[in-house]
Amino acid sequence: MPTNVTEFDDFADILQIERDVRPLFIVGSSRVDQLLFEILSAYLLPKASKGKDDDELLEGEKCPFSVRIKMCGRLGLIDQTLYKDLERLRKIRNKCAHVVEFSHNESPAKELLSDLRRSVGARGSFLLVRKRFFGDSTPNIVEDYQCVLLTLCVLLEAVRNGITRTTGNSTILKISAR
Repeated sequence: MPTNVTEFDDFADILQIERDVRPLFIVGSSRVDQLLFEILSAYLLPKASKGKDDDELLEGEKCPFSVRIKMCGRLGLIDQTLYKDLERLRKIRNKCAHVVEFSHNESPAKELLSDLRRSVGARGSFLLVRKRFFGDSTPNIVEDYQCVLLTLCVLLEAVRNGITRTTGNSTILKISAR
């Protein structure tokens, strides 16, 4: 179920409206989590039980954000650099969501944000996203974080759109069928 350009632009508009770092990372992380779910759903064989029940492997408490990141990494659906960036994002999201007082200017959030910005900012895709959404202007700190989140989403959208469902390991399947 690929997202079309209009849907992505709608998400980008919502993200760009947000001017506070805390909700920005909660909203952005939510989209990243949804994309990881879509990547895994597109790659893995369909769930065994038919019907409208949740996917017992990918949904609910058994598969939080952290597990989806790890599954995509272990299945080789994302490279180690993106894996580490998503882990940084998860840690930031947890700080935003689970602490009463959050300041992006204080430790450890400041360092996590700096590491994420440095890593994602080194990607060629970051410059393309920044040019598309912010033109030639120099972004402020919030716009810079918006660009980081949009870049991660663009990368995951590209991964999702390039996924081919696994057919399983034919050799192992033959052994298990004996």
